[in-house]
Amino acid sequence: MDIVAESDVGRVRRNNEDALAYDAGRGIAVLADGMGGLDAGEVASRLAVDRIMDLLGEGLAARGADPESLITGAVQAANLDVCSQGRENQVDMGTTVVAWLLTAEGQCFIAHVGDSRAYRLRQGALKRLTSDHSMVQQMIDDGILGEAEALTAPNRNVITRALGLDLKVEVDVRSWVHRPGDLYLLCSDGLTDLISEPEINQLLAELASDLAAAAKELIGRANQAGGHDNISVLLISP
Repeated sequence: MDIVAESDVGRVRRNNEDALAYDAGRGIAVLADGMGGLDAGEVASRLAVDRIMDLLGEGLAARGADPESLITGAVQAANLDVCSQGRENQVDMGTTVVAWLLTAEGQCFIAHVGDSRAYRLRQGALKRLTSDHSMVQQMIDDGILGEAEALTAPNRNVITRALGLDLKVEVDVRSWVHRPGDLYLLCSDGLTDLISEPEINQLLAELASDLAAAAKELIGRANQAGGHDNISVLLISP
């Protein structure tokens, strides 16, 4: 398995509030995009990523765990950690998260909260595997906004779900059968706000054999387009 991670502060922000981690040997990867004043966003995202990585690693090592329950429980535990940290320090903090897990049987599980996304490139075609928990996505689902209008909507970065906002969090989990040749992308909205899905599709299709080059090119293009947010990508080729 080949996994490449890249993160960049962008051209506007002073701090990088994104966090990411992976364990290729165990088939797990996690990305989070933090929110909060001062250093709170950085703390929230790192806390969530570390907690999820630890629990997924422990669960897989124990064997026999149900993958869906394992990944859901890990995200919910991370939510409690972020909530506890925020209340202890009397600061508002939160984070999105997207977590990826591949089982030994070839089943791929993705759990997410917020607007960090997961994609799959299969036979040259890019497919979004997550649906944003955002105000704009809700308006699209309700037929109020079209996809093109959503790209410039003033409230497009307002999310409706995140870790750290409440002691209980709803986690979306989906699964697919992994096929040889599949390539997965986890990313923060610093990428998808500036780079269109067709452009991401073309770039990944062209550079699928060189994940390091693909990751650097994705971040480079987001910065060229303005880089108004932190930009993080995880590329996974099982």
